[in-house]
Amino acid sequence: MKEKSRIRIIPKKDYAAFVDIVANAYPGMKIITPEDKKKAVKQLKESARYPTVDYYGLYRKSRLMGVMALYDFTINLFSTKAKIGGIGLVAVDLLHKKEKVCREMVSYFLERYRKKGASMTALFPFRPDFYRKMGFGIGSKVAQYSVKPQDLGRAGMKKHIYHMTIKDKTQLERCYNRFVEKRHGMMSARPNKWIQIFKSPVVRIIGYKTGKRVLGYVIFTFKKVQENNWLKNDIIIQEFIYENRDVLSELISFLHTQSDQINRIIYSTQDEYFHFILNDPRDGTDNILVPLAHQSNTQGIGIMYRVINMKRLFGTMKKRNFNNQTCKIKINIKDSFFSKNNDSIGLNILKGRLIRVNSGDYEVEVRLDVADFSSLIMGAVDFRSLYEYNPADISSTRYVGPVNSLFLVEKKPMSTTQF
Repeated sequence: MKEKSRIRIIPKKDYAAFVDIVANAYPGMKIITPEDKKKAVKQLKESARYPTVDYYGLYRKSRLMGVMALYDFTINLFSTKAKIGGIGLVAVDLLHKKEKVCREMVSYFLERYRKKGASMTALFPFRPDFYRKMGFGIGSKVAQYSVKPQDLGRAGMKKHIYHMTIKDKTQLERCYNRFVEKRHGMMSARPNKWIQIFKSPVVRIIGYKTGKRVLGYVIFTFKKVQENNWLKNDIIIQEFIYENRDVLSELISFLHTQSDQINRIIYSTQDEYFHFILNDPRDGTDNILVPLAHQSNTQGIGIMYRVINMKRLFGTMKKRNFNNQTCKIKINIKDSFFSKNNDSIGLNILKGRLIRVNSGDYEVEVRLDVADFSSLIMGAVDFRSLYEYNPADISSTRYVGPVNSLFLVEKKPMSTTQF
């Protein structure tokens, strides 16, 4: 008989066990020594003070079997603020793998945020295929560039560029929040983000400041290229935020002028056009892709999204312009993991505006899995590709073009929030 599970917020007395489970599940985090574990417990206690993060555990017979961190975020969903739940640090005791501990925790997570009024959730997968089976759809790809400073645009003015200190914390937060309001997909920051950044002895922040107002910044660290050569370093960019092209130009100029001491600048971005800013977009590997293409970057799958309440989701999209299309469409979602979301919805869209949700009248019907729908609604993929690759079906092929136009986005979703 299967043991009954209880999922609840972890009491402080179990923080050490929480850390042990995480350390064993993710040895790459290098929580090894007693000092490492003591530091991790302290960080848990500090983070747990914030109302937007909770640490949960799954217990069977009072034994802690698995853990997770749940985050309350807001997301810019096509210029509308919406609730979104985040999950991280999902880890299962090594002795209890393949006992559906993770499945139960993820189910709890989805149910919790549906009850809290969210229509979507998100995570960074340890394995995309694993979470795709649970209904999470792929977000924008992450491209990692490795460029010489001198190839990063042209050096120009730097008259607004300054070292940022703890005194600039409020202005940095405001700059970030303004950027969130402008860019689809951006999410609120973790509550202790800036505290952790300024506590770190290795993190540097260079910002664009006019008066007291910060309009952009780049957060980075240095990394030695060779262990026995302390003079040769790379810059590893952690976050790059700018509010307009003038700010970008001066921050790029700052990076450009580091060429005398910096070997390469390593930058991971969801901007699919970033290579156009580079004088030489090659990444230094000299790899040639068949038949003749120079390797410019490496790419990976990052954030994944999941719709958990389709009707509520479209209720938040009253202000979205569906590209001036007029269409009556029925969307059928297959959600085998979270049955409450195994649903269909009718939309009446007139000249790009959603004028009615749950309309029974429709002229075209589409069917797709919740994972693909989640990617589609966020704008990480277009409908035509889903139809041609076969994950999506449509009742009439003459509507492939109009339905594709409905969900096209000018820019794919972007997020710099780590959790």
